[in-house]
Amino acid sequence: MAVELTRRAAAGALVGGLLSSRSFAQQVPKQEVLIDFFGLAAHNWQPVIDKFQQDYPTVKIKFTKFSTDELKQALRVGASSGKMPDLWWNWGGSLASPYNQAGLSVEITPAMISSLKLDEFLIPAGIELHKDQGKLYGIPHRIGPFSFFYKKELFEKFGLKPPQSLAELETIADTFKKNNIVPFSNGGKFSWMTMRYFDFFLESFAGPAGHDALLDGKASWKSEPVTKAFQKLKDWADKGYFNAGFLNVDPSVSVTMLYNNSAAMVFESITTETNRMAREGQDPSNFGTFPLPTGQTPRRVPGSPSQIQISAKTSKDKQDAGLLFAVYVAKPEIAPFTNANVGFPSATKNVFPTGNAPSSRQWAEWIQADIGLYRLTDQGLPQNVVAAFFEAQDSMLLDMISPAEAGADVQKAIEKNARR
Repeated sequence: MAVELTRRAAAGALVGGLLSSRSFAQQVPKQEVLIDFFGLAAHNWQPVIDKFQQDYPTVKIKFTKFSTDELKQALRVGASSGKMPDLWWNWGGSLASPYNQAGLSVEITPAMISSLKLDEFLIPAGIELHKDQGKLYGIPHRIGPFSFFYKKELFEKFGLKPPQSLAELETIADTFKKNNIVPFSNGGKFSWMTMRYFDFFLESFAGPAGHDALLDGKASWKSEPVTKAFQKLKDWADKGYFNAGFLNVDPSVSVTMLYNNSAAMVFESITTETNRMAREGQDPSNFGTFPLPTGQTPRRVPGSPSQIQISAKTSKDKQDAGLLFAVYVAKPEIAPFTNANVGFPSATKNVFPTGNAPSSRQWAEWIQADIGLYRLTDQGLPQNVVAAFFEAQDSMLLDMISPAEAGADVQKAIEKNARR
């Protein structure tokens, strides 16, 4: 896809100039405008859309929702066919970069950031997390940290407390394993949930600077920290820390193992509290959370950008309407409602969850204080390399290759991609 998109970059850039080259004042359509919006089914966008349409009745939004992998595919197909939606929700990193670099998404220029006052009401770290090669191509509305949820009842039953180190976490896992409780519920069917554990180990062994260097292609994957991270992942699988047959389990069912106490912990997006637990009849106060015990400074957890992007190929009136919506959902007076539906932590300053969402509030406070974010491997590495990473990871878990060979295979894919 990257090659095809690059060939369209020049044409796309010409269209992309429509929005970024004119006045940055918000344009409210005088006549009805219909825009297509692609997003995730797990994000409860419809109430936010309904509220926006009440405030701006001339804009009609047709929302099409997808699962995670369906959305990735829909955007790839749209890019290849030249039929992108007018507006789409997206992650960041290498999942968004192909569309940005091909001129398919509108750049939010520094002048636009200033005029729209984004730098006044958005968390600085939120803006930086969403940038691609130093430029912003979407309006952030949420910062998506990932970490462990745990079932309080099970921790209390065995006298356990949130761990302060990787060794303490493994001691906790051993306790649950001895008592026939799955320590970590893992859905490895699509590889990316298992990848979160590898990333955690890589952050622990390589450190923040080393981890970033590996994702940026500035350090070799044929290195000790990578081998140790793959080895630790294999060790956890061999010890039975994950549920049986986890490589074939759909990640969408992982959190449910905590509901009936068949598993103690799950490595999930913090939005799981509002997007899943509360909606599925679970009391969020029955679950706790803790930062990853990497032993590193600064403390970091995986973070997934969450932004709305505007098509550079659509018409001026649809670009205006799309920008109106994208900025609207992140404004201080609207963001509490947006994030209550779509998930916390908010990318908007001083917006915290209310009601029964203790983990979301805790993470909102941590993110706005001193806990930083690192990129997930499937957003940090080029997408042409991600498939090779997943293959190496799962092959290693299946004893087809060694941990060192897994790292070498990823490095080979990185070097091959660089020669393209």
